[in-house]
Amino acid sequence: MEVKDITKNKDNFNFDELLGNINFKKLYGLGGAFLVSPLSESKTFSKEMFSDDQKMFAAAAYDYAIKRMRPVKDQLQKLNKELTLEIFKELGEMGFLGVDMPEEYGGSDLDKTTAAIVVDYLAFSECASIMVTLGAHSGIGALPIVWYGSEEQKKKYLPKIATGEWLASFALTEPNAGSDAMNGESSAYLNEEKTHYILNGQKIWITNGSWAHSCVVFAKVNGKMTAFIVDKECEGWVIGAEEKKLGIKGSSTVTMYFEDCRVPIDNVLGKVGQGGHIALNCLYAGRWKLGFSSSAGCMSSINSSYNFAKERKQFSRSILKFDMIKNKFANMVVRTWESDTVNYATTGSIDHSISKLDKNDKDYYVKVQKITEDHAIEASISKVIGSEALAYCADEGVQIFGGSGYCEEYPAAGVYRDERINRIFEGTNEINRLIISGTCLKKAILEELPIRDVLFESRNGISDSNNFDKLIAQESIVVEYSKNLCLKVLDNLINLYGQDFKNKQWLIEPFANIVSSVFIMHNCFLRYFQLDEGNHKNLTLPVMKLSICQQFQKVLMNTKLINSHICEKMEFENENEKYDFCNVSDSLKLNYLPNEIYLKKIVADDLYKNEKYYLNT
Repeated sequence: MEVKDITKNKDNFNFDELLGNINFKKLYGLGGAFLVSPLSESKTFSKEMFSDDQKMFAAAAYDYAIKRMRPVKDQLQKLNKELTLEIFKELGEMGFLGVDMPEEYGGSDLDKTTAAIVVDYLAFSECASIMVTLGAHSGIGALPIVWYGSEEQKKKYLPKIATGEWLASFALTEPNAGSDAMNGESSAYLNEEKTHYILNGQKIWITNGSWAHSCVVFAKVNGKMTAFIVDKECEGWVIGAEEKKLGIKGSSTVTMYFEDCRVPIDNVLGKVGQGGHIALNCLYAGRWKLGFSSSAGCMSSINSSYNFAKERKQFSRSILKFDMIKNKFANMVVRTWESDTVNYATTGSIDHSISKLDKNDKDYYVKVQKITEDHAIEASISKVIGSEALAYCADEGVQIFGGSGYCEEYPAAGVYRDERINRIFEGTNEINRLIISGTCLKKAILEELPIRDVLFESRNGISDSNNFDKLIAQESIVVEYSKNLCLKVLDNLINLYGQDFKNKQWLIEPFANIVSSVFIMHNCFLRYFQLDEGNHKNLTLPVMKLSICQQFQKVLMNTKLINSHICEKMEFENENEKYDFCNVSDSLKLNYLPNEIYLKKIVADDLYKNEKYYLNT
């Protein structure tokens, strides 16, 4: 497919006219809108904007996490089935398991943000194992039935999933089909009586596997991937032994075997052949929920590291006094705030679009899942940024604890082990970077967003700086410039490779990193800008500036990496033009040199004054 570069004939291009034809405000709620929308015509959602009901859910979840779950976290980490099921029934009674399930099936029918809030604040239990169990249960275990289940299926399974009476699970991965899940070998055929599908195959790494009453299982029917609800009543469903894992040892993880497993024909989920669609769309939701539990883990890691450092003395003074320790804490705060910001930006955008739907529409859930699919970029970024932020905080936490961080009696070692899985499940971070870049490519080629119309050459020199006060004007310019760079890189990649760009993994990864940095910068800037004047806004300012500074460096680095590769395939009028293309930072006209050390000192001092992560509500 040939892609036209509209900037080639600049004499016939009227950028002002183009901008006047685009209603950027109406783009909010569409996946990827942050790539093209100017800051002055954009908004984001953050936890500072919680409704009263959302604040109530946050307070209740946090209270339960601190008072009920945290005191027994050591027991929960020891594969304690009885205690876990007891906790789940309590969570069900409090309405935490069915937040976004329909009311008629025992849920509260609330928005995705409120469902995410429950995950976010329950994660302060500091028990990764039960959060994994919760994610599999109320996310990928229940969501396929909510979205694709028949009326009979919903009536049978959802009320008991919502109360915690039954645990739910999700079985997609196979020994020879991990990231390449659609090439699984499990199969099913309809028996002669046409009453049951006979399912055969093996699924591995299944969370909640030995505890679950129901499991959404994927297998091929005549070569077409299909979803089934398998439950304890199905003959031939065999549960393997518990895996001996590096971390999250308190969650159930098993291999499932299906040996001529008889699945009633009424237990086909959706339509035959729809399984791939079901799996991918439900995984999107699982990804942003993982982002939420990861950011909460970051906050807990900061707090426990601070409490230890406050008491730890070396050279006759607390190690908090050392600048290298302050540097670690400053970076931990920034990365945590970034993760927290992109999480709520993602669910806020999704909820904005869902709020426009008619719940009485017979295709309501079809439209909900399409909105979720449309936010594939944001969901993957939330997962990647959250999991890598927690990895960073956990690693620095061990370093701050020193030798004690390597010992089981201190919390740092457990956090270090538990976090590692986050970069693997719900789609590896590598797969998610493929999704980020691939979805950008699709949206550009299919013109789902005016990506091709808002290119760097057309917007060069245009900024939103006049719309913001001098305190943040520089940051607004940097954010807009970064968007321009991102779109220009995408344009060059499409013009060079077309749709074959999706196969260029050396380029896909750094481009995904550029997109992620832009998403962070866009929403971190807006989150700060939208805050009411007050102490919280003052505390947030240096964090926002540090975030913009650090992410901008990443944008430049990854842009140079891509440009240095593709410039060999491009034609230039002279060597100077080629040099400018390959060396982005040298051609940059921005005088953006914030005092990063000074900003880090402020962030660390604010953490020390509050004696905990201080940007939470």
